[in-house]
Amino acid sequence: MKNDENAQRATFDYHTANEGERNAYKGTPLSPDTPLHETLTLELSVVAAQLAEAACKARDGDREATRAHIAHAVALLRGQASLGLSDARVPSNLETHIARGGIPAWQMRRVFAHVDANLYRRIPIRELARLLGISASHFCRAFKSTSGVSPRYYVQRRRIEVAQGLMLTTSESLSSIAVGCGMSDQAHFTRSFHRIVGETPHIWRRTRLGALKKWPGLVCVSDDGRE
Repeated sequence: MKNDENAQRATFDYHTANEGERNAYKGTPLSPDTPLHETLTLELSVVAAQLAEAACKARDGDREATRAHIAHAVALLRGQASLGLSDARVPSNLETHIARGGIPAWQMRRVFAHVDANLYRRIPIRELARLLGISASHFCRAFKSTSGVSPRYYVQRRRIEVAQGLMLTTSESLSSIAVGCGMSDQAHFTRSFHRIVGETPHIWRRTRLGALKKWPGLVCVSDDGRE
Protein backbone atom coordinates (compact mmCIF):
# COMPACT_ATOMS: atom_id res chain seq x y z
CA MET A 1 0.00 0.00 0.00
CA LYS A 2 2.79 2.40 0.87
CA ASN A 3 4.57 1.74 -2.42
CA ASP A 4 1.36 2.37 -4.31
CA GLU A 5 0.84 5.70 -2.55
CA ASN A 6 4.40 6.72 -3.38
CA ALA A 7 3.87 5.81 -7.04
CA GLN A 8 0.67 7.82 -7.16
CA ARG A 9 2.48 10.90 -5.92
CA ALA A 10 5.25 10.53 -8.51
CA THR A 11 5.33 12.63 -11.66
CA PHE A 12 7.15 12.42 -14.96
CA ASP A 13 9.32 15.49 -14.41
CA TYR A 14 11.32 16.98 -11.57
CA HIS A 15 9.77 20.42 -11.64
CA THR A 16 7.33 22.28 -13.79
CA ALA A 17 6.80 25.85 -14.91
CA ASN A 18 4.47 27.99 -12.88
CA GLU A 19 0.85 28.43 -13.94
CA GLY A 20 1.51 31.72 -15.70
CA GLU A 21 4.31 30.22 -17.80
CA ARG A 22 2.21 27.19 -18.69
CA ASN A 23 -0.71 29.35 -19.80
CA ALA A 24 1.63 31.39 -21.98
CA TYR A 25 2.41 28.25 -23.94
CA LYS A 26 -1.14 26.98 -24.42
CA GLY A 27 -0.88 28.08 -28.05
CA THR A 28 2.18 25.96 -28.84
CA PRO A 29 2.07 22.68 -30.83
CA LEU A 30 2.02 20.87 -27.49
CA SER A 31 -1.42 22.16 -26.56
CA PRO A 32 -4.47 19.82 -26.51
CA ASP A 33 -6.27 22.38 -28.69
CA THR A 34 -3.70 22.34 -31.49
CA PRO A 35 -5.18 22.06 -35.02
CA LEU A 36 -4.51 18.80 -36.84
CA HIS A 37 -2.22 20.34 -39.47
CA GLU A 38 0.01 21.82 -36.77
CA THR A 39 0.13 18.49 -34.95
CA LEU A 40 1.22 16.77 -38.16
CA THR A 41 3.83 19.46 -38.77
CA LEU A 42 5.24 18.93 -35.29
CA GLU A 43 5.40 15.17 -35.76
CA LEU A 44 7.22 15.63 -39.06
CA SER A 45 9.72 17.83 -37.29
CA VAL A 46 10.38 14.97 -34.86
CA VAL A 47 10.96 12.70 -37.86
CA ALA A 48 13.37 15.29 -39.29
CA ALA A 49 15.30 15.24 -36.02
CA GLN A 50 15.67 11.47 -36.25
CA LEU A 51 16.92 11.76 -39.83
CA ALA A 52 19.40 14.42 -38.72
CA GLU A 53 20.66 12.01 -36.08
CA ALA A 54 20.98 9.32 -38.74
CA ALA A 55 22.99 11.67 -40.97
CA CYS A 56 25.39 12.50 -38.15
CA LYS A 57 25.81 8.85 -37.16
CA ALA A 58 26.45 7.92 -40.79
CA ARG A 59 29.10 10.62 -41.05
CA ASP A 60 30.74 9.16 -37.94
CA GLY A 61 30.66 5.66 -39.44
CA ASP A 62 28.19 4.26 -36.90
CA ARG A 63 26.08 2.03 -39.14
CA GLU A 64 24.05 0.43 -36.36
CA ALA A 65 22.97 3.76 -34.91
CA THR A 66 22.26 5.09 -38.39
CA ARG A 67 19.91 2.19 -39.14
CA ALA A 68 18.24 2.56 -35.74
CA HIS A 69 17.45 6.24 -36.25
CA ILE A 70 16.15 5.67 -39.78
CA ALA A 71 13.94 2.83 -38.53
CA HIS A 72 12.71 5.09 -35.75
CA ALA A 73 11.83 7.82 -38.27
CA VAL A 74 9.95 5.31 -40.43
CA ALA A 75 8.02 4.06 -37.40
CA LEU A 76 6.99 7.62 -36.55
CA LEU A 77 5.83 8.19 -40.13
CA ARG A 78 3.71 5.08 -39.84
CA GLY A 79 2.06 6.48 -36.75
CA GLN A 80 3.75 4.15 -34.29
CA ALA A 81 4.52 5.61 -30.87
CA SER A 82 8.07 6.56 -30.03
CA LEU A 83 9.65 4.50 -27.28
CA GLY A 84 13.22 5.70 -27.70
CA LEU A 85 16.30 3.95 -29.00
CA SER A 86 18.41 3.16 -25.95
CA ASP A 87 16.73 -0.07 -24.89
CA ALA A 88 17.21 -3.07 -27.19
CA ARG A 89 14.12 -4.75 -25.76
CA VAL A 90 11.76 -2.08 -27.06
CA PRO A 91 9.43 -3.75 -29.59
CA SER A 92 9.10 -2.24 -33.06
CA ASN A 93 5.44 -3.19 -33.30
CA LEU A 94 3.26 -3.08 -30.22
CA GLU A 95 0.47 -4.83 -32.08
CA THR A 96 2.41 -8.08 -31.89
CA HIS A 97 4.05 -7.56 -28.53
CA ILE A 98 1.82 -7.87 -25.48
CA ALA A 99 3.81 -9.43 -22.68
CA ARG A 100 2.13 -11.42 -19.96
CA GLY A 101 0.74 -8.90 -17.49
CA GLY A 102 1.28 -6.12 -20.03
CA ILE A 103 -1.00 -3.51 -21.58
CA PRO A 104 -2.97 -4.15 -24.82
CA ALA A 105 -1.85 -2.13 -27.85
CA TRP A 106 -5.05 -0.06 -28.03
CA GLN A 107 -4.61 1.01 -24.42
CA MET A 108 -0.96 1.86 -24.98
CA ARG A 109 -2.00 4.09 -27.88
CA ARG A 110 -4.42 5.83 -25.56
CA VAL A 111 -1.62 6.50 -23.09
CA PHE A 112 0.72 7.74 -25.83
CA ALA A 113 -1.92 10.13 -27.17
CA HIS A 114 -2.63 11.51 -23.70
CA VAL A 115 1.07 12.09 -23.09
CA ASP A 116 1.51 13.92 -26.40
CA ALA A 117 -1.50 16.15 -25.69
CA ASN A 118 -0.15 17.13 -22.27
CA LEU A 119 3.62 17.36 -22.64
CA TYR A 120 3.50 21.06 -21.77
CA ARG A 121 2.56 20.25 -18.16
CA ARG A 122 3.23 17.84 -15.34
CA ILE A 123 1.83 14.36 -15.93
CA PRO A 124 1.27 12.33 -12.72
CA ILE A 125 1.57 8.57 -12.95
CA ARG A 126 -1.84 8.18 -11.34
CA GLU A 127 -3.34 10.25 -14.17
CA LEU A 128 -2.15 7.77 -16.79
CA ALA A 129 -3.10 4.81 -14.63
CA ARG A 130 -6.60 6.24 -14.29
CA LEU A 131 -6.98 6.18 -18.08
CA LEU A 132 -6.77 2.39 -17.87
CA GLY A 133 -8.64 1.99 -14.59
CA ILE A 134 -5.69 0.45 -12.71
CA SER A 135 -3.46 1.44 -9.79
CA ALA A 136 -0.33 3.50 -10.36
CA SER A 137 2.00 0.70 -9.25
CA HIS A 138 0.25 -1.82 -11.52
CA PHE A 139 0.45 0.63 -14.40
CA CYS A 140 4.21 1.11 -13.96
CA ARG A 141 4.85 -2.63 -13.95
CA ALA A 142 2.56 -3.31 -16.91
CA PHE A 143 3.92 -0.43 -18.99
CA LYS A 144 7.51 -1.61 -18.60
CA SER A 145 6.49 -5.21 -19.23
CA THR A 146 4.92 -4.15 -22.53
CA SER A 147 7.37 -1.55 -23.79
CA GLY A 148 10.66 -2.48 -22.16
CA VAL A 149 11.07 1.03 -20.73
CA SER A 150 9.59 2.74 -17.69
CA PRO A 151 6.78 5.29 -18.05
CA ARG A 152 9.11 7.95 -16.64
CA TYR A 153 11.74 7.24 -19.28
CA TYR A 154 9.16 7.19 -22.07
CA VAL A 155 7.73 10.60 -21.15
CA GLN A 156 11.15 12.18 -20.66
CA ARG A 157 12.31 10.77 -23.97
CA ARG A 158 9.19 12.02 -25.71
CA ARG A 159 9.72 15.52 -24.30
CA ILE A 160 13.26 15.50 -25.64
CA GLU A 161 12.20 14.16 -29.06
CA VAL A 162 9.61 16.90 -29.49
CA ALA A 163 12.15 19.48 -28.33
CA GLN A 164 14.65 18.18 -30.90
CA GLY A 165 12.10 18.66 -33.65
CA LEU A 166 11.40 22.24 -32.56
CA MET A 167 15.11 22.97 -32.25
CA LEU A 168 15.65 22.02 -35.90
CA THR A 169 12.56 23.53 -37.50
CA THR A 170 12.04 26.78 -35.54
CA SER A 171 14.19 29.65 -34.33
CA GLU A 172 12.64 29.50 -30.85
CA SER A 173 15.07 29.95 -27.97
CA LEU A 174 16.05 26.93 -25.92
CA SER A 175 14.32 28.43 -22.89
CA SER A 176 11.04 28.77 -24.80
CA ILE A 177 11.28 25.24 -26.15
CA ALA A 178 12.10 23.93 -22.68
CA VAL A 179 8.99 25.38 -21.08
CA GLY A 180 6.83 24.39 -24.07
CA CYS A 181 7.94 20.79 -23.62
CA GLY A 182 7.11 20.69 -19.91
CA MET A 183 10.50 21.54 -18.42
CA SER A 184 10.66 24.05 -15.57
CA ASP A 185 13.47 26.06 -17.16
CA GLN A 186 16.44 25.81 -19.51
CA ALA A 187 18.72 24.36 -16.80
CA HIS A 188 16.27 21.50 -16.19
CA PHE A 189 16.01 20.97 -19.93
CA THR A 190 19.80 20.89 -20.36
CA ARG A 191 20.24 18.31 -17.59
CA SER A 192 17.53 16.03 -18.97
CA PHE A 193 18.70 16.45 -22.57
CA HIS A 194 22.31 15.65 -21.72
CA ARG A 195 21.31 12.60 -19.68
CA ILE A 196 19.26 11.12 -22.55
CA VAL A 197 21.10 12.33 -25.66
CA GLY A 198 24.65 12.65 -24.35
CA GLU A 199 25.15 16.25 -25.52
CA THR A 200 23.96 19.66 -24.42
CA PRO A 201 21.01 21.12 -26.37
CA HIS A 202 23.18 23.95 -27.71
CA ILE A 203 25.85 21.62 -29.14
CA TRP A 204 23.23 19.20 -30.48
CA ARG A 205 21.33 21.96 -32.27
CA ARG A 206 24.45 23.48 -33.83
CA THR A 207 25.80 20.11 -35.03
CA ARG A 208 22.53 18.84 -36.50
CA LEU A 209 21.72 22.10 -38.23
CA GLY A 210 25.13 21.88 -39.85
CA ALA A 211 24.32 18.40 -41.11
CA LEU A 212 20.88 19.45 -42.38
CA LYS A 213 22.27 22.32 -44.44
CA LYS A 214 23.00 19.64 -47.03
CA TRP A 215 19.21 19.10 -47.34
CA PRO A 216 17.81 22.44 -48.65
CA GLY A 217 14.26 23.26 -47.66
CA LEU A 218 14.12 20.84 -44.75
CA VAL A 219 15.12 23.21 -41.97
CA CYS A 220 13.08 26.28 -41.07
CA VAL A 221 15.31 27.67 -38.33
CA SER A 222 17.07 30.97 -39.00
CA ASP A 223 20.45 30.76 -40.75
CA ASP A 224 22.29 32.47 -37.88
CA GLY A 225 21.13 29.72 -35.50
CA ARG A 226 19.85 32.35 -33.08
CA GLU A 227 18.93 30.81 -29.72
